[in-house]
Amino acid sequence: MAMQIGPLTAPGLEGSGNTSYNSAKAAADSVKFSKILEEVQGRAEKALNPKEAAALQEAKAMEKRDKELRKACEGFEAIFLNMMYRQMRATVPENTLFGESHALKIFQDMRDDELMKNVAAGGGIGIADMMYKQLKPQVESRNAAQNVIK
Repeated sequence: MAMQIGPLTAPGLEGSGNTSYNSAKAAADSVKFSKILEEVQGRAEKALNPKEAAALQEAKAMEKRDKELRKACEGFEAIFLNMMYRQMRATVPENTLFGESHALKIFQDMRDDELMKNVAAGGGIGIADMMYKQLKPQVESRNAAQNVIK
């Protein structure tokens, strides 16, 4: 009975098994595609007549203001939730057996801040959405008034 020896292969050198190479190639391709897309968009904007270019710039500015408004509303909700959470934590009695160090209190405050930021960014309790819906028409009307003045 003859023993057969297969080809020597190192793990990860096969085409589908080399995930770091594939992910690096995909990232490079993504960056390359993004640059090409930006270049094409720039050429398309230059090809527009001045009126269309101004409308496009205005749409981009409006989108930016919309994102800033959303972020501000989420920030407000995070602050509100953080204040509420601190008040709730104040009702819990301290650990009298071992006590609580100053460092532990600082850590809890920092953890609570980040926790409430994540809660607000994830939808929170709906305050940010309500504020956004209420403030968006005001921001749009202010922008329209500024465009009329220009």
